[in-house]
Amino acid sequence: MRIGLLIYGDIESISGGYLYNRKLVSNLKNQGYDVQIIELPMRGYWHNVFDNFNDRLLSRILGAKVDVLIQDAMVHPSVFLLNYRLRKRIMIPVIALVHLLTTFDYHPFYRRWYYRLIEQGYFNSVTGMIINSQTTLAQIKELIPTPIAPYCVAVPAGDNFSNINNDSQSHQRKCFDKQVLDILVVGNVIRRKGLHILIHALRELADDCIQVTVVGRLDMEPRYVAKMKQLVIRFQLQGQVTFKGVMQGDALATAYQENHLMVLPSAYESYGIVYVEALQFGLPVIGTSSGAAKEIIQHGDNGYLIPPENPYSLAVLLKTLQKDRELLSTLSQNALISYAHQPRWTDSCEIIRKFIHAHSNLLSTQTH
Repeated sequence: MRIGLLIYGDIESISGGYLYNRKLVSNLKNQGYDVQIIELPMRGYWHNVFDNFNDRLLSRILGAKVDVLIQDAMVHPSVFLLNYRLRKRIMIPVIALVHLLTTFDYHPFYRRWYYRLIEQGYFNSVTGMIINSQTTLAQIKELIPTPIAPYCVAVPAGDNFSNINNDSQSHQRKCFDKQVLDILVVGNVIRRKGLHILIHALRELADDCIQVTVVGRLDMEPRYVAKMKQLVIRFQLQGQVTFKGVMQGDALATAYQENHLMVLPSAYESYGIVYVEALQFGLPVIGTSSGAAKEIIQHGDNGYLIPPENPYSLAVLLKTLQKDRELLSTLSQNALISYAHQPRWTDSCEIIRKFIHAHSNLLSTQTH
């Protein structure tokens, strides 16, 4: 079977969605599938809309001669009308791989209505969907009031590091071995990830016994990054907050190992691979009650869920964990236990592989 994957930009890009795409492609290739990646340039939203009337894009897809076309749903502005033209030419499964809905992302109110209309049109144009969480599924059902296309739910996994020593005693020692509470933030520095909430919480604490390491891209929202660095200076937190930029592989694993806690108070997460990664290293995680973090974080067990945009609630938790190392140790042990119950990439990719075959057979039956 020849499978196409339509994406924006470079599949090696740094984000949870692109990691999911890479894992899926690798798994399918390892099982003998021919996978063709069709990359579209990353441009402005409205520029992408004109792709629907571009015969060259239609010709590229047709020229790939695939049996199944998977589309990272972020490409929806480029294909929400083109998919109908495509299906008039060849009757193949067109499956949306849904990481995050633009409609529910952080946008000014005056943009949301047309994002909603275009995204509704897109999900009505596909024959099937691969969905990354129950939370995303609920949003799709909210967006599309009519019955949605056949789907499977295949959550991202966190087994992205090999040869990790998860000795429980070493995790316990780490919780008690220093007075400073070391906090790790793993996420591209964009407003939705909520770094400003953590910085404001640190201001509330006025305590140099907390150190924060920020890992993630600094080039996606330069104005926001500049504002965060200005806040650090304004609140006199230069000695507490360090921006490391992108870290991957062994360097990222070391960052997880050297910290006590992972904090990512996002306004919204469609799942949160980094939460699962942190659990693997015995790091309790703090996210927000908005989005899919609640599918990973059990409040008070392996971490905490705070209201979005609430630095005071975060400050209270950080102060408690900085002082109560018995509690931190218990949360750390629970993190390791909860990680053991998380799915692995092989599990999620197998769900997708079976869905592709079942959906292809169903569509073929309906066609004939």
